[in-house]
Amino acid sequence: MSWDQIVGHRNVLERFQKSAQRNRLASTYLFVGPSGIGKRTFALKLAQSLLCTATAESELNACGQCPSCQQVMSGSHPDLITVAKPADKTIIPVKIFIGDDKHRRQEGLIHDLGLKPFYGGRKFAIIDDADYLSALSADTLLKVLEEPPPNSILILIGTSPHKQKETILSRSQVVHFSALSADQVMDIIQRNGQIEGEVDLPKVVEAANGSVELAIRLSDPDLLDFVDLLYSQLASLDPARDDFTKTLGAFVDSAGKDSKLKRQRLFEVGDFAICFYRDLLHRSAESNDLQPNLAAQGSAALDRFRQTGFSTSVTQQAVAACIRRTLTMQSEIHANAMPANMIANWLVDLGRLCRAEASFEMV
Repeated sequence: MSWDQIVGHRNVLERFQKSAQRNRLASTYLFVGPSGIGKRTFALKLAQSLLCTATAESELNACGQCPSCQQVMSGSHPDLITVAKPADKTIIPVKIFIGDDKHRRQEGLIHDLGLKPFYGGRKFAIIDDADYLSALSADTLLKVLEEPPPNSILILIGTSPHKQKETILSRSQVVHFSALSADQVMDIIQRNGQIEGEVDLPKVVEAANGSVELAIRLSDPDLLDFVDLLYSQLASLDPARDDFTKTLGAFVDSAGKDSKLKRQRLFEVGDFAICFYRDLLHRSAESNDLQPNLAAQGSAALDRFRQTGFSTSVTQQAVAACIRRTLTMQSEIHANAMPANMIANWLVDLGRLCRAEASFEMV
């Protein structure tokens, strides 16, 4: 895959090209932005370009043919370490970084990153799902962040700086990735055939907020209908109205009997809420009044915002507070908190923040 095949993020590529040309690459980067927009794909292409044995590092352009490039593409490169949250876990276990009890400091990402590069060049590590680092996992990374092995690069991939521990955030160069355009999402999906069957593709793409991953998930009609309802509730200034607490609780319970699946679904609902609020902030970047920006949009969802009065009465400060409150809710999920009143409190607080009935400092 060439850089030309990576849709969007041209500004991020140019940043890395300049750093490579000046030999000023950092040891640790934190990639943040909505899920499903290509951050991991970008990180792998960056790794391939820096590990390529046929082209100079300053060119940042992998040949795609040498053994090193081929091994990156197949996931077998000895100098590339990739880790992510296991599907059955709510956090990334600390043993992924330092080994299990029997092999402490003898295996794991930190051990492997400190080994001499197999090809004599760089060691490269990618931590996907960095939003799910526990406090202990973040602490174990502290030494490698403060004293990185020579010629090593570590990339953490998350969705927001606000979801990262301070030990990570303060020692990383943050790289912001923007959501893709609707046309870009549509192009990727159609080119790769990632959604099949009878699906209202334009509606799915609109609801996905620039994320290919969300578009694929929203091809499930039941999930798409629920997200549409969620957005309507959030736009109403009273998300808890019409017994929506019970509706949301039933939707979470429908994930299955396993409590982990229920927590994962509620966390996902939080992600959709954050997408909703971030979209409002993005559209109102040049004004504290959301109305002028929303008025220029033609979607049915934004029409509903205008009808409810959301766009004329809610400030950017309130929207940002709603994002912080949602992140707090997601943190409570990680702490294994799943009582029904947690859902109710979250919805009520969102309404109070939007109606200016609560202090923005409460979150």
